[in-house]
Amino acid sequence: MKNNIILWISAISIVFVLSYLKSIFSENYPVTGTIGVDGLKLTYKLDKEGYGDKHKLMLRSDNKNATASVVIKKDSLIKFDFYKEDIFLVTELNRKITGKEFGYHLIIKSKDKEYRIPKDGEVIFIFYGKISKMLSAMFNLFLFVGIILIVRSGLEYFNKNLMTKKFLVLAGVVWLAFVMLINPLYLSYKYEYINHVITPIQSLFPVNHLLILILLIASVILSFNKRFKDNPVSLIFSVVALILFLF
Repeated sequence: MKNNIILWISAISIVFVLSYLKSIFSENYPVTGTIGVDGLKLTYKLDKEGYGDKHKLMLRSDNKNATASVVIKKDSLIKFDFYKEDIFLVTELNRKITGKEFGYHLIIKSKDKEYRIPKDGEVIFIFYGKISKMLSAMFNLFLFVGIILIVRSGLEYFNKNLMTKKFLVLAGVVWLAFVMLINPLYLSYKYEYINHVITPIQSLFPVNHLLILILLIASVILSFNKRFKDNPVSLIFSVVALILFLF
């Protein structure tokens, strides 16, 4: 019992850490930082993507006199001013005004000083299609439960492969549902394929997800072969699956 708990905690921890690393090294990870405005802190997070027609940008400012605006670079410059909400400065990007993709930067003013964030260049922002909270929750649930089960089946090698078959089969069911149902629907809404264009089939089934599915099916078949009973097949598969998941 104790060993099983340790293996479950290990599986969840591995997936959590790798997912976090994947997120922060992603090209869509927000630009974040803190600057001093008249000796007081202003913390910013410049998002690179939004879903639907509107998206909020928020700054946390300790300087009550600081004002901010977002300057959007299109054919002509578009400017949105931030308004105060307690200790936050907030503004809302509107897709109907900005378009789907654009570059932007912030201008912070306090007294006679002006600060540009980022100092050089623009942050590129993309509006994606609106995704319902239920679909988004199902996407994350099936993705992470599937990966956790795959890792847990691999770690079962250290538990004498007592339940490897069960974990692989369960992982296969979850991952198959994710790859064939949940993810294609999620991507269809994200990239607005529905009612707009003929859906390119290859864009709904990422290669890394399909490879994980193929390897998972192969691992399930091998797990029922007595010759591979004591071999680290599931462990090797889980390592490969994690590498594919990261890329």
